[in-house]
Amino acid sequence: MLWFGQLISQSGDSIYQIGLLWLVLDISGSESITGLVAMAAYLPAVVLSLAAGVSADRGDRRRIMLGSDVIRCLVVLLIPLLFFLDYLNPWFLAVNAFAIAIAATFFNPARDAIVPQLVPSTGLLRANSLIQTSWQFSLLLGPAIAGFLIHLAGNISLFTVVSGAYAISFLSIYLIRMQSQTAKPVSKGFGFAELKEGLTFVIRHKVLLPLLLITIADNIFIMGPAIVGTPVLVKNNLGHGAEAYALIQGCYAIGMLIGTAGLLWVGNKFGKGKILLTGMFFDGLTFIPIFWVQSISALAIIIVIHSLAIPLLTISRTSMIQNIVPEHLTGRVFALVNLSVVGMSAISAGITGFVVEAIGVKPLFLVIGIGGTLCGCIGWIFAKKLKIMA
Repeated sequence: MLWFGQLISQSGDSIYQIGLLWLVLDISGSESITGLVAMAAYLPAVVLSLAAGVSADRGDRRRIMLGSDVIRCLVVLLIPLLFFLDYLNPWFLAVNAFAIAIAATFFNPARDAIVPQLVPSTGLLRANSLIQTSWQFSLLLGPAIAGFLIHLAGNISLFTVVSGAYAISFLSIYLIRMQSQTAKPVSKGFGFAELKEGLTFVIRHKVLLPLLLITIADNIFIMGPAIVGTPVLVKNNLGHGAEAYALIQGCYAIGMLIGTAGLLWVGNKFGKGKILLTGMFFDGLTFIPIFWVQSISALAIIIVIHSLAIPLLTISRTSMIQNIVPEHLTGRVFALVNLSVVGMSAISAGITGFVVEAIGVKPLFLVIGIGGTLCGCIGWIFAKKLKIMA
């Protein structure tokens, strides 16, 4: 049920992102405003990730996921409502994206931390691959649905479908029956002692600290241009519409599905650390050719190739953390990972809009591709404990 819920929920996430950024571009016509709205969709991770991690370790992870889906289901419905009332503007969309992201910030560490309660440790790589596959299928299913709905009923119809996706996700999580439940400490307040415990554990760990540092650096380079630069490239440089943007988003899914299949085939033959660092290297390297792209078909091919590396990063990182972190700390550690990924995506997205207006989107992809490649190289050279992780 968790796999199915993630497939539906993340399909909703995919449709929401397509609809949101294209809607902002249409309303504002500004790359910088689009970047700021994209930043709002990731900023809560900077502010709330650590609190979300403490909540996941102290509270009922299943209930946290259920509450997050209820909030997302209701908040996203405000977009079509205000559109038909003629009150919709880019700043409301930024607030809406911020609210959706708050719910996701609490949902994600609870989801990742609950997996060891559902499967034995020997099945973590396969379980995480299955969950990642649901995300990848959602990136294929979401754009397909988005492209069809845009053609049939317009961009605004996407948000009603997204609300329904979160409702279905709520139902699937509600139907999960836990095999075992680790007792959580009962206490009041925010839990600064627990927060300090999680931070201290990571800072002193010879694998987790370098893992988080290179993840932060990589996401500063990669995520903003991928999130904001892609719709700008499709619309302003290649001259295509929202349906073409949805197609490119689907290409991410195709590459990741192939990459996940390859990882399941050879994953046990190589250490997780080497897999992760290899993925980080190619994650940056494969963005460089976008500098020379002249057609939507060429961009589609590059994105498929680029996406082959993404499962090497995400699956190996998640499985590694679940293997080496004590169960009572997993929520906090995954929250720090979420801060490293989503939080840095917020900063990167906010900067990207202004950089695109200054130098153009193609030179930006060249710069971030080189930067991402260097992150992988630095990891190979300096993160020696990470590199030898089994």
